[in-house]
Amino acid sequence: MAASTSKLKSLGTGQKVLAGLALAYASFAWSLTPIFIRLLSHSYDPFTQIVMRYGTAAIVLTVVCLTFYRAEFLCALRQSRRILPLALVIVCHQYVWTAANYGATPTVAQLTTKLSIVLVVVFSFIMFHEERAVIRHPYYLIGTLLSLAGMTGVLAKDPYSLVPNLDRFALLLLMTALLWAVYVVWAKHLVGDIDPVPLFTVLALWATLGFIVLAVALGDMHRIVDAGPRVTAIAIVSGIIPIALAHPAYHHAQRALGAALCSSLNLMNPLLTYAFALLIWPDEHLMPSQWAGAAVLLAGTLLVTLAAQRAGRHVIELPASDR
Repeated sequence: MAASTSKLKSLGTGQKVLAGLALAYASFAWSLTPIFIRLLSHSYDPFTQIVMRYGTAAIVLTVVCLTFYRAEFLCALRQSRRILPLALVIVCHQYVWTAANYGATPTVAQLTTKLSIVLVVVFSFIMFHEERAVIRHPYYLIGTLLSLAGMTGVLAKDPYSLVPNLDRFALLLLMTALLWAVYVVWAKHLVGDIDPVPLFTVLALWATLGFIVLAVALGDMHRIVDAGPRVTAIAIVSGIIPIALAHPAYHHAQRALGAALCSSLNLMNPLLTYAFALLIWPDEHLMPSQWAGAAVLLAGTLLVTLAAQRAGRHVIELPASDR
């Protein structure tokens, strides 16, 4: 964390602006993801939808890499042994995320998965022995409790009860938050020595291969052909905007600005998702108790990101022998 803080100070104004724009784009694009998934849910099963979306991203990014990042792309391909395990995480994450959005409203889906901000710190500590100062910070502890309480309110469908409705779709959303935290932490370390664009291109290629295997075994591949030109166009756009462009943009921003700042800006996602969903489905709504839960959840995750920023300013980098 201290290293990322000093790195941020050393960045030029132009680099900070570009990283900030990349982060803003990723936050905007990911707010559209539940919208796209719900729009496509009537034409595809979850497996074939993922094949269309990630397959599009993989094709577009491969063309970009062969044109502008050929050497870096070939280098990333040669490191597939390092990258393949993370591609398997993406396969699992994308399936549970897509399947969850077939039954949850876009806003509830976006809010519930914000629990990943709490889990990012946990997995950083478990996987790479980082965030020691963060995980002991009082803001982190209070923020985690608020996030869990807020999530309970968001998932409670009875306005007179705070008991969460843990149906299949809610459990899939919680699994999504867990897998996203693993993905973000792991990817943050890989982009340390692999350019974000070639890295995610190789990830998308391997993940798409996994999605095709799952779609052939468990899905209905005929739906890809039967979807029609309008639905196919939506699927292609949904593969480009929130996947092919947003993931490399986020990894670039995370490498330049640090994980805490990137997580804090992504807290805007649910509000954008709600606004876009209302334009398409006028019945998209949250009960007052869910809005209260959403406010508590977002306040808790904001405290977690503040804990990360404050700990990053005060933590002392340990020598390798002490880690």
